[in-house]
This record gives sequence, structure tokens and C-alpha cells, in this order.
Amino acid sequence: MTPINGEKPSLLLVEDNEDDVLIARRAFGEFRIFSEVNVARDGQEALDMLSGAGGRRPLKPSLILLDITLPLMDGIALLKRLKADPGLRAIPVIMLTTSSRQEDVQRSYAAGAASYITKPPSLEEYAELARKFEMYWITVSRLPA
Repeated sequence: MTPINGEKPSLLLVEDNEDDVLIARRAFGEFRIFSEVNVARDGQEALDMLSGAGGRRPLKPSLILLDITLPLMDGIALLKRLKADPGLRAIPVIMLTTSSRQEDVQRSYAAGAASYITKPPSLEEYAELARKFEMYWITVSRLPA
């Protein structure tokens, strides 16, 4: 793994389904890819975490994994807000969703997604996805500091 500024990258997972959160944590945890994995349950919570709302330290993840179907603010609306913010737009946002609809793929890329991945149906396939994810996003690709 290529560290960013000598450190492992961090992840913000924006996901409202508790089972998917547990599976993602387990799959990515197995490979020890990230220094930390933060979870927001909806788009507004993600914005609050990133901005430091409520007096907390603003979160600056290396990558964001974003589901499309979220309460309060859906993933596409959040993606548009992230890409409109000069302080956040450089963070790669990877859509990780159950939808395989071409319309969702096109809307995601048009809004600024760096990648679009359909969620795997099993833990084993999720672990394989995490391995491939590490290979590309951590080993091959350079992330912004």
C-alpha cells in the first residue's frame, strides 16, 4: 500500500443500511486498507462530519464511498454538494450501491463520481471487491493529500 504523507488513507462510508456497513467494515478491515473508517448514515450527516458542524473537528477523508439511496439527502444530491465545495471536490467519491440502472451510473458520473461500483451480494464477493479496491485505489492510483 502506498501511504499518503506517510499515513494510511482514511475512508468515509455514507451508508444507511446497517448490514452493508458491517459487511463493508469487515471486508475492508480484513485488508487493513484504511487508518480509519468513519460512517455517516445519511447525506446530511456526511456534510456535517465533513464541515465540522456541531463543534467537532472537520473530517478530511482520503476517499468517500457513497450509496445512492439515502434518507434526508440522496447520494446524487450529496455528490453534487461535495463537488461544488472547493475544499471537498478533490476527494474521490466512489458510488457503492445496489443499483445497476444505467440511468444511475450516468447521473453519478455526470455529478462527478470517480467510480461506480455495484454492491456485491455476498461477504466473500465483498472481500474480493475490497482486495481489488485496495489494488487500484491504494496501490495503483495516487490520492490527493
